[in-house]
Amino acid sequence: MTSPLDSYTASMDSLHFSDEAKVRMAESLRAAAAAKNAEKNAQSAAPVEVLTVSARRPARPRASRWARVAAGLALALALGGGATVAVAAGVLPNPADVLSDVFGGAPAQTELLNEVGRPIGASATSNGVTVTAEAVAGDRFNYAVAYSIEFEDSAALEGIEFHEGGTLTYVGDAFLRVDGAMSGGGLVRLYDADPGDNTLQLVQVMGVQTWNDAGIVGRTARFSMSKLEIFTDEGEFKTLAAGDWNLKFEMNYVDTTVDLPASQTTTWQGSDVTIDAVAVSSLGVTVDYTIDRQTRDLALPGEVSEEALAEQAAVTGLPVIVTFADGTTFDATDANGSSTKRSDGTTTVSKATIYDHIVDTDDIVSVTVGDVEIPVNAA
Repeated sequence: MTSPLDSYTASMDSLHFSDEAKVRMAESLRAAAAAKNAEKNAQSAAPVEVLTVSARRPARPRASRWARVAAGLALALALGGGATVAVAAGVLPNPADVLSDVFGGAPAQTELLNEVGRPIGASATSNGVTVTAEAVAGDRFNYAVAYSIEFEDSAALEGIEFHEGGTLTYVGDAFLRVDGAMSGGGLVRLYDADPGDNTLQLVQVMGVQTWNDAGIVGRTARFSMSKLEIFTDEGEFKTLAAGDWNLKFEMNYVDTTVDLPASQTTTWQGSDVTIDAVAVSSLGVTVDYTIDRQTRDLALPGEVSEEALAEQAAVTGLPVIVTFADGTTFDATDANGSSTKRSDGTTTVSKATIYDHIVDTDDIVSVTVGDVEIPVNAA
């Protein structure tokens, strides 16, 4: 079997550089080395400080986190430095990404404003259309990125029939990849926040998983799109723009995850359940539990019988309901999940999903797992 290291080494061995490229790379390395030496000298001259970390992470101030992003990320979902390459521990960079960062410049820096990341200069223009990454928000398991799509020719948007709330049925090929991470399920929303201008808004919300569970804050996100296409009410595909848009920026945001108390017990379809972990955020909810039950292999490979589905539901179907301050609820029972059989006859289950709109964590009242209600203010 070929290991990731073997594949990575083979990819790097196959790379060839022109003399001009070698000169540019050498200059970049000299500059990086000089900067590193200067930093080291400055640090050695400075007094030594000792950093102490408490055993318990201090509670995050409970303030309104999303006032500045309401017109972008929240509305969309409610409507249906330097030249060095950073490598996270245990994660090998894609060789193409390394070259992109060396020769194409470092990813755009992302500054924080009210805990929301604002990419600086993350923009690309093609055929009179400019795509700009405007805002980044997220938690430990999910991220949301808002883009503006500005048309130089305002006539390009004339005659388009929008749905209620200014939304469009998006079927384009916008893709965002985060270095060293695997994307899960998600959604994309295309809408027009201001019918009076020549700009559309695009929001991508995705679940994400890293190989070492380290999260994605600080990693590079790479966006690409070759067409902006919608599906009309007449059942036809309509291309609003075609071109080549590529941009990259740092995934920098304040993690809004709130870990709730766990270790409660309940029952589900006659089996004992222990709630192992519950976490909520502005984007979604995650629940881990262990159930004293296992599914049997009741169907042949490739077949799904009603009995097998019932067995599966008896393990993974534990109800999960999120309640908000306005009295509304979100049913996460059928969230994306995974289960693992253990040698002691139990099964561990993990569920994770994003909401259908972005919320302030202060507006999340509780999470009910089975018949156990867990208040968020108890965190």
